[in-house]
Amino acid sequence: MSVTNEQLVNLTAHISYFKMPTNLGFIQFVDRAGEKCIYIVDSGNDETNGARILDFIRENFSDYKLKVILNTHSHADHCGGNSFLVRNSRCQVWASKGEAYLMEFPDIETQLVWGGTPIHDIRSKYLLAEACKVDRVFDGEEEIELPCKEGKISLKVISLPGHYLDQVGFLLTDTDGKSVLFAGDVLSGRNSIKKHWIQYLLDETKTKDSLFKISKIDADFYIPGHGDIVSEIEGIAELNLLAILETEDMIIDELKKPKTMEELLKAVADRSNITLKTSQYCLIGSTLRSYLSGLYEAGKISYVIEENKMIWKSIY
Repeated sequence: MSVTNEQLVNLTAHISYFKMPTNLGFIQFVDRAGEKCIYIVDSGNDETNGARILDFIRENFSDYKLKVILNTHSHADHCGGNSFLVRNSRCQVWASKGEAYLMEFPDIETQLVWGGTPIHDIRSKYLLAEACKVDRVFDGEEEIELPCKEGKISLKVISLPGHYLDQVGFLLTDTDGKSVLFAGDVLSGRNSIKKHWIQYLLDETKTKDSLFKISKIDADFYIPGHGDIVSEIEGIAELNLLAILETEDMIIDELKKPKTMEELLKAVADRSNITLKTSQYCLIGSTLRSYLSGLYEAGKISYVIEENKMIWKSIY
């Protein structure tokens, strides 16, 4: 079953997005040589997603060719369809330096979450994408002009680390002057945050910095990695920041009574009414360690080693 026309939401002259569990960008134009081109932003979770995208293109844009996948970051739900699409369309993959390395060596993803060689239970498609070669590595923040015959389509690569190592966003300005920001997972929609208040992040401090940065970017449309599109950034950026700050406060409050990391994980899960499964145990556990690092460096918590245990406690 292919992606449906109802899932494709037109935004500007050449830019649309697929409203899916992971939002995907869709840019179609005729280049200066007369070739009909499609670029997509991210590729979904797995081969099935890749096949659905390719079927949609063949059914609705049969004379167009998929040329490039622009990846915001290397998490499996954003790049899992890459390998299938590359094999079946010969398209290129473009990504930032850090994320490119992880896409080429995806085992690192589960090793990071686990903290070593992982158990097989978390080596699933939800955490482990198929390896794929990256053809173009972005040199930091750069601006690229897509070769549209009708006029200039500008692609700005914006560094937005924190959720992951070297995540980027893409600010596209179309020939009609309208702009769309594909924000990756620095930004989650309102319903997504309500469902998952504790969002995975690798670096809490950088995530907050990226949220402040994105709140200053002017665009007509903002596409979060998950959730509904918005035309105003301030409210949803503040909600994302609020989720982080409330999680900080929860951790500090729980550490008024000193706890090990394992005890803190249970306390936070219980307090948040989360029943942990294996993948959640790993992802939320990894996220809490990132919070502990940020709070420790900010001087808000401390730790001691007692009886061969690392015990964390609030300073205030």
